[in-house]
Amino acid sequence: MAVNKKPKSKTKKPAPKKIKTKFVLNFSKVQKSLKKSFAEKKPLYIAGLVVALIITSVFLLFWFNKGLFLAGTINGRLVTSLEFYSKLSKTSGEEVFDSIVRDALINQEASKKGVSATTEEIDNKIKELEEQLGGKEALELALNQNNTSIEEVRKQLTTQILVEKLLEDEITISDKEVSDYIKQNKEFDPDISKEKAKKAIKSSKINEKFTSWFEEIKSNAKITVYF
Repeated sequence: MAVNKKPKSKTKKPAPKKIKTKFVLNFSKVQKSLKKSFAEKKPLYIAGLVVALIITSVFLLFWFNKGLFLAGTINGRLVTSLEFYSKLSKTSGEEVFDSIVRDALINQEASKKGVSATTEEIDNKIKELEEQLGGKEALELALNQNNTSIEEVRKQLTTQILVEKLLEDEITISDKEVSDYIKQNKEFDPDISKEKAKKAIKSSKINEKFTSWFEEIKSNAKITVYF
């Protein structure tokens, strides 16, 4: 009697599991790669950094101080500082530069000789101006009309005081000069005093002496003009 054999059942093999790979950033490797890249292209990186710094600096300067680049606008048209100062140098640049040279040389000479102007001396000069013009309000009106600030006047008076102190030892005033000055000006100033006359004579003599004195120190100075 034949025996029927049961067919063997085919067992399904389990599907292979998908292995999930995690991305792990190797900082050490990245760091080495960056170092190698920087070493190979160091000049390029430095140049890029310098350019970026320059652009940032120019932008910040322009943003916070537009006056460095722009003199103004006219109906939206930009007037650059370069254009403005170029025109200025051609018209009154020499005069302005000479003024700066004069003040600088006087201050340098005063510094060498240990001469200075005190706040009290400047205040006294301001009071004299007020008296000459007829009071504080008259001085303020004169400043407004001449588009000048009191700070600018104080600077000018400081320079004047320095010149007086630098040249006073070279000035002599005789009693005869004082009496002659009083006689000549008695009609215009009946209350003129010897002190006032002496001060006026001193101022006149210093003005005369200043020209030759300044030309001498200017001739010995190293001055370079680029416009």
